[in-house]
Order: sequence, then structure tokens, then C-alpha cells
Amino acid sequence: MKKGDKIVIVFISILIIISLIGVYVYKSRLDGLNKIAVIKENGKIVRTIDLNSVQNAYEFTIKYGKSGFNKIRVEKGKIRISDSNSPRKIGMKMGWISQPGENVICIPYKLIVEIEGKDPRLNNVDAIAGQPADLQR
Repeated sequence: MKKGDKIVIVFISILIIISLIGVYVYKSRLDGLNKIAVIKENGKIVRTIDLNSVQNAYEFTIKYGKSGFNKIRVEKGKIRISDSNSPRKIGMKMGWISQPGENVICIPYKLIVEIEGKDPRLNNVDAIAGQPADLQR
């Protein structure tokens, strides 16, 4: 093995380690966020659920016309479409979602269930200063 090969191996190893550290920091930051499930039908918000505050699991049904439906199951920190009479049941097959940015989609009924992450420390952000109001002192 030549000296140049060793330098390339060390450089690639350092890049991999830096990437893994970045992923770890990103994942740990997501854990500190409030997980808000937003359920939209035809682009309009039907319901929002704070997944961190759910104590007991429950289900509710969204109906479409005379016979269409999607049953949504909510548990602490996660949500899914548990039953549906859509033709291919793709929304059901997508399973549980629990991280901000994830979503479940039922195309025939134009239903989207997505999780938004809200950082509770940034709820009172001053629009002009661009930082939380309690940090401006």
C-alpha cells in the first residue's frame, strides 16, 4: 500500500466519523422536540395531536361519503392509519410514524398524516431579533 492510499483511507475515515457525529447530533435534537401530528384532508387541517401528551392509546375514524373511511390509531409518541377501505391500503402498509418530517398518505381519500417538530424553547421567538424572547436580555 502506497503513502497516497493511506492518506485517502484516513481522509475517508475522518469523513465517515464526522458524518456519524452529525447524524447523532441531529437525532438527539429531534428527541427534544414536541411531536405534533397534523392530519390534513384535501389540504385542510382536520385535526392536530400532541403525540408527547398522549396518555392512553385511542382510535378515531375519518369518514368519506357513504362508505369510505380511514381509522387512525394514536399512541404515545406515534401515529398510524390502522384500517382503511381504500383499494390498495397503502396508507395502512406504511405503518407507524414517530419522527418529525415523517408522513403517511392515503391518496384515494387525499389524507395526509404528518409529524411536525416544534421546539418548545422557540415558541416565543421575536420576529425582529430572530431569537427567543427570553434570550434577548
